[in-house]
Parts: sequence; structure tokens; C-alpha cells
Amino acid sequence: MSLKCYALSKKSYNWIHKILIDFYTFSKGTIEKDRLIDYAQYLFTKYPAYSTRHKHFVYIRNFITHLSRTRDEPFISSLLVYFEMPKVRREVKLLTSRIITQDDVRNALAMIQHSALPGKTKQNYCCAILFLAYSGQRVITASRITVGQFRDALNQSPPVLIVQAKQDKIRLEHYVPLHPFIVPNLIAGIEGRSSDECLFSYEGLKQWLSRNPVPLSQTKGNLQQKDLRKFFEQKSDEIGFADANKNFIMSHGVSSINWTSYKQFLPENVYARYMVCWGSVGL
Repeated sequence: MSLKCYALSKKSYNWIHKILIDFYTFSKGTIEKDRLIDYAQYLFTKYPAYSTRHKHFVYIRNFITHLSRTRDEPFISSLLVYFEMPKVRREVKLLTSRIITQDDVRNALAMIQHSALPGKTKQNYCCAILFLAYSGQRVITASRITVGQFRDALNQSPPVLIVQAKQDKIRLEHYVPLHPFIVPNLIAGIEGRSSDECLFSYEGLKQWLSRNPVPLSQTKGNLQQKDLRKFFEQKSDEIGFADANKNFIMSHGVSSINWTSYKQFLPENVYARYMVCWGSVGL
């Protein structure tokens, strides 16, 4: 399994490991028709979430296919017909139910500033929220960006961060303009820190928001780090930043052949277009 998982993220590796342990425990190491049928029914009982069940079906089917190839036993792969994800009709939501506003972001910043957290922790959490809100990056991507990368970006004119392919979910190297509003926070955040450190504490902020919920003003629920990506998307629509530059910055919806074979961006152009729309947005 280690070889098959080489170069995968820790999160993906943990999912595969968990699913294989679950499958082995249930099947007791035996793969046969009745066990597979029972296991499929077991998944629908244990895991109500569609995405979790889907992961189990995908990884277990891949595992069975791998076994049939490595052991040169085609019979094993013929069992896959008994372990297929049922076709279900899923509701299609036209609009997201979570609306994130500037007030929600400001409330989170204010709660952190008025908390009993140490000064450096406050600064780091506020800087993380501002960076996510002004850039629309995935939380996991932001957690992988190093102090050195921010330092290099701040030394350029205009200040544009380069997110490396290995740091991005879909492996797209892309540019992220650094809004003037967050530049002072970033300068303070990287001061005195080693270049190979990751700047933001993803787990720390996640736990703090869990213990200190920030209610959303327009919908039910509390603010989460991943909501800041939604804020960037929704605010961009509101202010007219809806072109290819926005998708490139977010690394979102960029998998078509039009993107992989034709489009190209220069950091100064991405920054200029970003500032036309986002330059006057204050948090």
C-alpha cells in the first residue's frame, strides 16, 4: 500500500488506510460475492454521507482490481459486478445555502482581537482570515505556504505570491495578488521567522473557531475557515470580478482544454485586474 500511496497527501493516505482497515475487519480477509454484497449494505447503514460512501466504493473497487492484476486471477475482478455504487437521484441545489458577508469576516476578526489569546497568536489568526478572505485560497493550500514564499512575494512589485503546484489541490501553479490591506499584517507575521516554516496555523484557528463560534449574519450556522473561500467567490460576483483571472487566482474551474492548452497569465496583469475590482474592498 505504501508504494501505491507514494506522493499522496497525508489526508488521502489516511482515508485509504482507514477504508482498507474497515474492509479487512468486515471481510476478515476473504473476498467473495456474499461478503461484497453485505459490505455494500453495511456502508449504507454506517455512513449516511454520500461522499464517504463514494470514497469507500472507489477505493475498494480499485483495491480489488489491483489484486486481480497482481495475482493474475481475472476471477477476482469479476466480483466487482456485486460491488457497485447504486444509482440514486440526488437533489440539485441551484444556489448555496451559505452566504458569507463582510460583516461575518469583520466579526471574526473583532472576536479574535478581543479574545484572551497571546498577541502573536491573535496576529497570526487575523492574518490567516484576511489572507483567505482576500485571496479565495483553499484552507489546505494556505496552510502549506511558507514564510519564504510570502517574503519573496512582498519583495516584488507588484506583490504577487506564487503557489506551487505541489501545494494546490488540483496541482495548478498559480498567482495570488497580495492586497495592500493585508501587506502590513504579512510583514509583521513573517518577521523573525524561518523561511521554511509554514506561516499559518490551520489546526489552531480551526479549534479556536470551534470553541468560539462566530454566527453567520445571513444564514444559519457559524463561520468556518473554508467559508472564506465562499466569501471571496460571492464578493467577486458582487463587484464584477468574474473573469478568468478570478478562476486562476482561486485555482477553480480550470480543468478544461481551454485552460491547459491556451490560457496564460502574467503576474502583473493578474494583480492589475484584481486591484481594479478588489482594491477598494476593506475588511
